[in-house]
Amino acid sequence: MQIFSAHVRNLWNEWEIRVLVLLSLTFQVILIIFGSKRKHARNSFISIIVWLIYLSADWIATVSLGTLANNLGDENGGKEEDRNKMLQSLWAPFLLLHLASVAFYIFLLSWTTGALSIITVPVFVSGIEKYAERTWVLRSTSSDQFEDSLILAPTPQPLDLKHVPHDSELQFLHQGYSLFPMLKRLYASLSLRFAEGQRNYSLMVKKNEKDEIIDVLQQSYRAFKLVEVQLSFLYDVLYTKAPVIYSLPGLVFRSISIFSIVSALVAFVVFVDTNHLSKVDVCITYALFVGAVSLELYAFLSLILSDWTMRWLTKKKSSLQSFIICWASHQGRKRWSGCMSQHNLLSFCMKKRVANFIGIDLIFRIYLGIELYWQRQWKQVDNNLKKLIFQEIEERHKEYDESRFDYNHLKELLSYRGNHALTNSNCFDQIGWSVEVEFGHSLLIWHIATDICYDAASEDDKNNNYNCKASKSLSDYMLYVLLMRPFLLPKWIDRITHVRDSFREAIRILQRKQFPVKNYADASRMLIQMYRQSYQPLKNQRGDKSGKSVLIEGCRLALQLQDLGCSWEMICKVWIEMLTYAASNCEWGSHAQQLRRGGELLTHVCLLMADLGLNQQFDIGRKGLHKESQTDGWGWVKCKIIDPYGY
Repeated sequence: MQIFSAHVRNLWNEWEIRVLVLLSLTFQVILIIFGSKRKHARNSFISIIVWLIYLSADWIATVSLGTLANNLGDENGGKEEDRNKMLQSLWAPFLLLHLASVAFYIFLLSWTTGALSIITVPVFVSGIEKYAERTWVLRSTSSDQFEDSLILAPTPQPLDLKHVPHDSELQFLHQGYSLFPMLKRLYASLSLRFAEGQRNYSLMVKKNEKDEIIDVLQQSYRAFKLVEVQLSFLYDVLYTKAPVIYSLPGLVFRSISIFSIVSALVAFVVFVDTNHLSKVDVCITYALFVGAVSLELYAFLSLILSDWTMRWLTKKKSSLQSFIICWASHQGRKRWSGCMSQHNLLSFCMKKRVANFIGIDLIFRIYLGIELYWQRQWKQVDNNLKKLIFQEIEERHKEYDESRFDYNHLKELLSYRGNHALTNSNCFDQIGWSVEVEFGHSLLIWHIATDICYDAASEDDKNNNYNCKASKSLSDYMLYVLLMRPFLLPKWIDRITHVRDSFREAIRILQRKQFPVKNYADASRMLIQMYRQSYQPLKNQRGDKSGKSVLIEGCRLALQLQDLGCSWEMICKVWIEMLTYAASNCEWGSHAQQLRRGGELLTHVCLLMADLGLNQQFDIGRKGLHKESQTDGWGWVKCKIIDPYGY
C-alpha cells in the first residue's frame, strides 16, 4: 500500500525542482540577512537558525542539482517540456551561486546555440566567482594561513586624524583598527612584543600632564569602546568574507559578479521569448534573477557601510570625505549585544517542575540544560560596571608598572580571584577559606553568600548602592558562565561535583513540603534558618571530601560577611577579581566562538586586560625595547631594532 496517491506523486515530480530551487534561494536570503546579526544578538535563537540553514543550504543545492541533472537526462517528453527543461538548465548556475560543482555537468549537458545557453554563461561566471570566494575565505582563516598573514603583514602606520572629531565613532574606529594587530596575535597564540603592549596602553588610556587618568567614567567607556571595535574586526575576519572582500582582488571579483548577474538579467528580458515557456518556470527564473541581484546589492550596501570601508574612506580629509566624516561620526554601530546573561541558583531550584526530574541522572542532566536555557535572563552592561572593571584592571597595571614589569609579579596579578580584595579589607584570615578552594567551588560559595546578603540588604543599598547591584549582577553572570559556558573558565573546574550535585541537593532542600518556599527571598531566609538550627538534611548533603555542601559553606560565608560588617564594595571587588581571573585563564579560540553568539563580557574583559599589558603572552624578555624607543604624538613606539612585528 502506497502512502501517497499517484496524483500526489506526479504533482511532486512536476514541482520538485521548483520547490527545491526556491527553497535554496530562500536559504541564501536568510543567511545573508541574519548571518551578520549574530555579532550583537543576545539570544542564541538566531545563531541556531543560521547554523541549521547553513548546514541545510549545501544539501538543498546538491539535491537540486542532482534533480536537474536527472530531469535533463530524461529524453522522454514533448517540445514544450524540452523548452521548459532548457529554461530550468538556467537555474543550475544560480545553484552554483548558492553552492555546488555539479552545475558544470548540467551546463555542458544542456548546451545549445540558443539564447538561454548564452545567457547562462555570465551567471555561471558569477557562480564560479562566489564558489572561489568561499574557498578563498576558508583557506585564509585556517590556522596556518592566519599565522602567515600576521608575520607578513606590514607594520601599521600612525594616521593624522586631526580632521576626525575627538572621541567620535570614527576616532574609535581608527584607533581600534590600529590596536587590532595585537588581537590577531592573541587569537593565533603568538607571543606579544613588549613594545606593542606599551603602544597599545598609550592608545587605550588618556592621561594628563601629571600622569593621571582623565575622567575615569569617560575613560572606561572609551576603553571598552576600543575593545568592542577590535572584536568586531575579529568577528568579520573569522565569520564573514572580510579577508577576501576588503582587498583589491576581492573588489574586482565582486564587481565582475554584479556585472555578470545584471547583464544576464537584461539579456533574458530582451532576447528570450517567454510566450512558449511554462509561466511557473518563468516566474521562478525571474525570482532567481531578482533574488541574485538583490543579494548582490544588499552585500554591496553592507560593504559600503562597513567599518572597513569607513576606515578606508576617512583616512584623509577631502571635500567628499568631509560629508562622510560628519555623517559617520554620529552613527552608533552595534557591535555586540552589550548584555550579560544571568542565572540564579536559588531562583532556579525552587521551580516546582524541576523537582520531577532529579531521580534519574541522565534525564536530570538533559532537563537541567533545557531549563537553564529557558530561564536565562539578561542585564545590560552599563557604564558604571565598566568603570568598576576598568579601575580594577588599571590599578593592577599600575602595580605591574611599579614593579618594573616583573614577570613573576604579572603572574601574581593575574592570579587574583578574590584573595587580594579580602587581604586589602583585612578579612582574609577569617574568610580566606572561601577563595582557596577550587575555582568553581569558590564561585558557587560566593554566589550563594551574595544572594543571602543581597536579600538581607536594606532597600537603600539595593536602590542606591551601585556596588550592591553590581555584585548581584556579576554573581548571576558568573554562575551563567559556569553553567552554560564552562569552556570560558579554567579547564580544571569540576562541574559534576560542584554544579550538578549542588543543584540536585538544593532542589531537594528548597522543595520540602514542610518548608514551603514562595519566592527567592524566602529561599535565602530558609537556608540561613536551617543552617543556624543545624537542620539535619542540610548538614547531610553530599559535598567535597570533608562532607560539607556548597549550601552550608555559602550560608557560613554569608553570616561571616554580615558579622564582619564587610562592605558591598569589598564583595564587588571579589566578584571583579573572579571575573578577571576567569577572563585571563581561557584560550582565545574559546573567546572567539562567543563572538558569533552576541559576545561575552568575559571576552571584552580579557582583551581589555591584554591591551593594558596584563597577559602572559607578552614576551617579557624583550621589554628592554621600550627603553630605547621613541613615542610619537599618537603614542606609537618606534623601536630601533628591526623586527617584522615590532613597533
